[in-house]
Amino acid sequence: MKDTLISKDLSIEGNVSSKGGVKLEGKITGDIDCMQLVVEQGGVINGQVTAEDVTVLGNVEGKIVAKEIRLHSTAVVNGDIFYEGISMEQGSRYEGNLKRTNKSQQQKRVAVGE
Repeated sequence: MKDTLISKDLSIEGNVSSKGGVKLEGKITGDIDCMQLVVEQGGVINGQVTAEDVTVLGNVEGKIVAKEIRLHSTAVVNGDIFYEGISMEQGSRYEGNLKRTNKSQQQKRVAVGE
């Protein structure tokens, strides 16, 4: 399955769901649920992120729930992060709580909207 590209000239208001990967260069105002997410430098999400694998080079304003998370040096995240594995490059900016969890706890949090 190919990744879905949300290009830098596209802005979406509303929730986004994909069974595959999403590469975000534009802006989403709403929640996103997918298997793999890459928020490119210049990409913006204002909402909750739920995915197996998340890579952030851009901006996320909201909670992230994922198995694996990578914050690159250009990343700016404001929100709580629930993860199994995380890596953060020097220079990445993060404001919120970090909570290591397992998959069943992640699914429960998403289901109850925690």
